[in-house]
Amino acid sequence: MNTKNIFFIGLVIAASGLISTPLALLAGLIYGLSFPHPYHVDSQKLSAFLLKASIVGLGFGMNLHEVVRAGRSGFLYTALSISFALLLGLGIGRLFKVQPIPSLLISTGTAICGGSAIAAVGPVLNAGEEEMAVSLGTVFVLNSVALPATRFTSPNLNSDCGPPSPFTTPVRWSAQPPNTVPRR
Repeated sequence: MNTKNIFFIGLVIAASGLISTPLALLAGLIYGLSFPHPYHVDSQKLSAFLLKASIVGLGFGMNLHEVVRAGRSGFLYTALSISFALLLGLGIGRLFKVQPIPSLLISTGTAICGGSAIAAVGPVLNAGEEEMAVSLGTVFVLNSVALPATRFTSPNLNSDCGPPSPFTTPVRWSAQPPNTVPRR
């Protein structure tokens, strides 16, 4: 079986919902480390477009009044949290001797908003293709570990996105100070 067939079979299975998101991510990582990408050039253009379209789509799904209210009530808390996460990430990057641009991209993605923050900051830093890919992959792996871990380590935090599950996280409340998080 050639790599194109494996790629399409994996893509169909991952997109079908037959396996969980973390399992699909793990399978993609294994594939990426084991085989060359069969559509390397085409995927660069497509992934750049899809990332931008996803960010715009996220914006359309936001309630502007909620954003302003949350921003007003949690501005200082948010600014301090982002600053701390950025400084901690840059410190860890320096400790592990990670190159400056990927270290800043990973720290930004971790501190702010994952892949969309990396997509916004990468062009400003003139990040190369490999730096962007490594940074996005790192942040996505960190997220896939953090999402279920947050649910189990902080059981009182919950969004109103439906019934609790191991992957339900307090994303909606991340911009508010801790004392305003609703309790169940």
